[in-house]
Amino acid sequence: MKNEEIEALANDLIERLNINKLPIPVEEIPQHLNIELQYESFDGQIDGLLYRDEDSEQYVIGVNSKHLPNRRRFTIAHEIGHFLLHHGESIYVDGGSFQVNFRDSESSEGVNIEEIEANLFAAALLMPKELVMETVMKRLKNGIDFLHESEELEKIANDFKVSVQALCIRLGRLGYTF
Repeated sequence: MKNEEIEALANDLIERLNINKLPIPVEEIPQHLNIELQYESFDGQIDGLLYRDEDSEQYVIGVNSKHLPNRRRFTIAHEIGHFLLHHGESIYVDGGSFQVNFRDSESSEGVNIEEIEANLFAAALLMPKELVMETVMKRLKNGIDFLHESEELEKIANDFKVSVQALCIRLGRLGYTF
């Protein structure tokens, strides 16, 4: 799927749910999609997962409760991206099957197209283009100078409840240079 299509899908979801404030209430979105949100203490490298049983129409996003709030928010948005964009891998247990998408340390490495797309969706959902541009123009009147504006970048990241790293990646994808 093209980046513009992923961006449009995130924007459509925001509009459909009439979300117009920061930070995007990503923890509330799953219930509107008939997805149960659960926080679990996952061991190992698992950030989160999306479980879907199409037969029973049961959908669950599991989020690693050990992670910091901003990382949990990104994981939720990432799994919503999988829900809307991908079918997941089939797993068979006791004669039944269901699909699972995992978010782990490899998700951010940029090698799996589905993970790249889910990350793009998560960034677009948590940091909608128009709101990012509006916020940057308001806070950084002279443009972005990463070394001199790090405090303002931290404030902007806090407005969106994302990490500075996620914000900088998003700004780069939107054409801002440092």
